[in-house]
Amino acid sequence: MRLIPALIALFALAACDRAAKERPATAPVDAREVAAADAYGEAGDIVNAVAFWSHPSVNFEGLVIAATDEGLKAFSIETGEVVAAFDGVDADGLVVFYSGNGATAKGYVAAASAQGYRIFAIDNATRTLTPLGAPFSAPASAGFCIARQGAAFTLYEPAAGKITARTLRVSDQGVLASDPVDFVQVENVDACHADDRTGDVIAVSGDGTLRRITAGGESFGLSMVEGLTAEASAIALNALPGHAIDGGQVALLDAGAGIIRLFGLADGRALGAVRVKETFDLEAVASAATIAIGHANYGGVYRDGALAVVTAGDGAPIRLVPWNGVLDALELPLGAPIDPRWPQVEGDDDDFLSIELKQP
Repeated sequence: MRLIPALIALFALAACDRAAKERPATAPVDAREVAAADAYGEAGDIVNAVAFWSHPSVNFEGLVIAATDEGLKAFSIETGEVVAAFDGVDADGLVVFYSGNGATAKGYVAAASAQGYRIFAIDNATRTLTPLGAPFSAPASAGFCIARQGAAFTLYEPAAGKITARTLRVSDQGVLASDPVDFVQVENVDACHADDRTGDVIAVSGDGTLRRITAGGESFGLSMVEGLTAEASAIALNALPGHAIDGGQVALLDAGAGIIRLFGLADGRALGAVRVKETFDLEAVASAATIAIGHANYGGVYRDGALAVVTAGDGAPIRLVPWNGVLDALELPLGAPIDPRWPQVEGDDDDFLSIELKQP
């Protein structure tokens, strides 16, 4: 009788061994190498978030805005110099948004922190940062996004398995924010990104799930990246033949490996992965803290946009990679960048976003 339990254990062990042998190993990521053209910030600086600002009329006057432990810093993309700063804002999330179009466009940067959201106006001539009122809605969600809705804006906040929305009215006198309302239920959502061309929101969950959500709250799955915890994300907007409205890419950061994976904005198709290599004057990015993508013409090598990678390693913390270099490394077609000053949501005359649908 003692032989039977032994045989059962032996068979179970053999079955587990066969299952282990049959289970496919996780395939390594084939990350193509790209070169950073510039590095901003001082060695040892802690950068928690970055965002791009496009000048309304001069391409070379664009900015990379960084949230550091000291406050906000605005770096000239052309020279790398700090042209504006605002101390005392301990932000971990940044979003740049615009009112108006073309040469009369007005840019703002919203910073998220434990004290709430705080919005700053960006002066077109001096590129200085001016705070518009006190922080509101504390604590703020670092993964928030802001979309244009006619004369107003909608601030989307991912938290607790859902995205809420509130209407913002921004002027030189300050900011008026409505109370938040439920927008859509999204499991494990960490961040969102707004596409002003369509009014859609791209939601990113911590397990690598990507969803497109319409202004009415309808949710469409794009893809799920197995085995990836996306520590940071960004989107690039560009116009390709047949994709003037939904062309672009979603980028997910594997922070520990310093690898950025790209997916189609329209269909979620995997497009490949890149990592920042060593150059003659810059070390390779072995690990990263966050990323951002600027999809506008910033002049020179950044005429097609730029990828900012915040490294957790040595050297200057912000590395800037020409976006055409990223797409070239992945052998992807280069579309015209969609300057964020231009896109408008359909129904420009509507002042407020009507949010009625609540997903179960």
